[in-house]
Amino acid sequence: MTPDVPVELSRRAQRDLRSLSPPDRRRVGRALTEVLPSDPLPENADDKALSGRTPWRRLRVGELRILYRPLSSGRVVGRIIQRADLDRAVRTLPSP
Repeated sequence: MTPDVPVELSRRAQRDLRSLSPPDRRRVGRALTEVLPSDPLPENADDKALSGRTPWRRLRVGELRILYRPLSSGRVVGRIIQRADLDRAVRTLPSP
C-alpha cells in the first residue's frame, strides 16, 4: 500500500464546504480524509477526468462533486459543488 498523499483545499473549496448542510459536509469530509488522500484511489471511487480541462478531475460523492487537481506533492481541491453546477464551475477553474 502506498502512503497517503496530502490534500489541500483552496479558499473557494473551504467556502464551498462551509456552505454545505451538515450531512453533506460529513460525507464530503469523509471523502476528503479517506478517499482522496489514497494513492492510488480506491477502485470503487467514482473519479473521472474533466473533459477539456486537463489535469482537473472530479470525484463523485452522491449529488456533490469534488473538483481536484493531482500534483506531484499531493492533491489540490478547487471546488465542491452540486452536480447541477458542474458545467458552470468547470469554466471557473484556473488553468494549470
